[in-house]
Parts: sequence; C-alpha cells; structure tokens
Amino acid sequence: MKRFNKLFIILLCCVGAMSITSCINSDDDGGIDPETYRAYLTQMAGPYNGFSSDWRYQNKIYFYNDTITDKNNPYKTDSVENISGTVRTDSTFTIYNVPGRVLAKAIPDSHKSLKEAIEAAPAQTIDGSFLLYNISSIVSFFAYPQSVVYDELTYDGETHKDVTIAFWGPTGGQYGFINSHKIMQLSLVPAAIYEGKDNTVTKLVDICSNSNMTEIQNASLTVQIAD
Repeated sequence: MKRFNKLFIILLCCVGAMSITSCINSDDDGGIDPETYRAYLTQMAGPYNGFSSDWRYQNKIYFYNDTITDKNNPYKTDSVENISGTVRTDSTFTIYNVPGRVLAKAIPDSHKSLKEAIEAAPAQTIDGSFLLYNISSIVSFFAYPQSVVYDELTYDGETHKDVTIAFWGPTGGQYGFINSHKIMQLSLVPAAIYEGKDNTVTKLVDICSNSNMTEIQNASLTVQIAD
C-alpha cells in the first residue's frame, strides 16, 4: 500500500445518537472470521510513537477544513506535534497529548471565552474502541471515541466543573503498512459540549449536527499515528 485514500471520503455518517460517552457494545465482527479478526488485532496492537524516515507519515492531527495550519502545506506536517497512540488487542485505543486548539477549532465565536479556555487547557488523552468491518490491502474499521472531560475550566469569571466534549460515533478509520511501518488513521468529530454530570447536565454549545455535512466537515479531525 503506497498511501491512504483521503479518510473523509469514507467518513461514515454519524449514525449513532450522541452521548456523553461513546462505547462499543457489539460482538459483531463485520463478517470476518474470528481467527483472522484476532490475528489483525494482534498485528495492529502496540505503541505508535511515530517514525521520522518519511515526514509525510509522522504522527499528526489535521483538519478536513484546514483553518489553523498553512493551507498551502499539502501534508499539514505542522498540525500537531508530540502526539502518540496505543492500540490494544481488546479493540481499544488511546491517543495521547491532544491539544486544546484542535478540540476547540469548531466552537463558534459566540462562545469565544469557552473556546479560549479549552485552547489554553492542558493536552488531553482520548480513549476509544474500534470494530473492524473490512480487511483487504487496507483494513477499515468503525471508531468509537470516548468523550473528553475537563474537571474544571475557568472562563467568564467563573469556574465550571465537569465540562465535556462529546464526539459523534461511529466514524471511519483505516489501518495499513507504509514502508514496513504500521499506520493508523481515525476521525474525531466533536459534536457538543456539556457541563455537569449525572442528573445536572447542561448543554453549553452544539458544534455540529449529524445531519449537516458542512458542520461535520468543519469540525472533523483526522488523527494519524505510526509505529
């Protein structure tokens, strides 16, 4: 495999109802025989700390509608630095060091103070699950990212507790080899932000609707990690 197709060409419509946390509760293996499925989980597992032999395939997060990085930079190599990832044989993943500036990218200017607070907050860890549904030269999967929760954010002169960025799911992902290195891409689509927990949850802002492709494209992030 020489390259991945543009991930968002296969961006799966956000068919799940949005929730504050997303998880996968299915034993469906997409029709793949169990032995093959387990073999690919084993192959995909491991740390993804990036490799430097080819700058086009380093770890990064980039944007469908690129409003932060240089639009003339086709590989968006300066999108994000220092992210890494872990993939496990139990069909879970973790993306480390996701900065607030990418998570806050699509928050509307009407919530500027909230956006600035998330941009200034420490980088976050995003956990999730995945389900393989097609295995060929490129492995395709559904990604189910869990929400990001800030214990406290201070903006507009107040401290807000349990501020949650919820993602749409499932979204699309791909896995394969480039020059003997494992490459994994998955999409993150921030959907809305909430405050509070349990029975006192308040929606602060809608970021995108699952029926509005323009909003989805504006909010969509592609995470790429390599071993």
